[in-house]
Amino acid sequence: MKKTLLHILIHNGRLIERALEEELAPEGLHHGQGRILLNIGSAGAITQADLARLMDIKPATVTNMLKPLEKKRLVKRKLDAKTNRAVIVSLTAKGESACVQIKSAWNRIEERMREDLPETEMGALFQTLETIRGALGGKEPTDRKEPKPRSHPQSG
Repeated sequence: MKKTLLHILIHNGRLIERALEEELAPEGLHHGQGRILLNIGSAGAITQADLARLMDIKPATVTNMLKPLEKKRLVKRKLDAKTNRAVIVSLTAKGESACVQIKSAWNRIEERMREDLPETEMGALFQTLETIRGALGGKEPTDRKEPKPRSHPQSG
């Protein structure tokens, strides 16, 4: 198979997921659960709808991901008293403790990825990856309201 940019990015993404799975296994979490816990921890408390937007996933996926985390007593959900509709998610003390371990795991993986990369190349790498993200219609995850991917005219 001819190596393409898409191929190498997908492969690297899978390797990162695998490394996260290995690091988070002692916590009994998979990489998606680690990511959702870190996002909740950063927000303090967040509606499920905002969490879905922040993570660029479907609200139903957030609901399904939260169920086992709630069962493990890592998160708690409550109805927003103001709207009586929105569900607000926050970490429990156990969830906050798990976030410390998750951040530590992420830092170890980050160090492994940077190990053989000269610091002088990091700026160019980040810029290139941000350009690719922009070309696919993405924004910095903290922007919360990501646009739909750009449509490209069909040829033919």
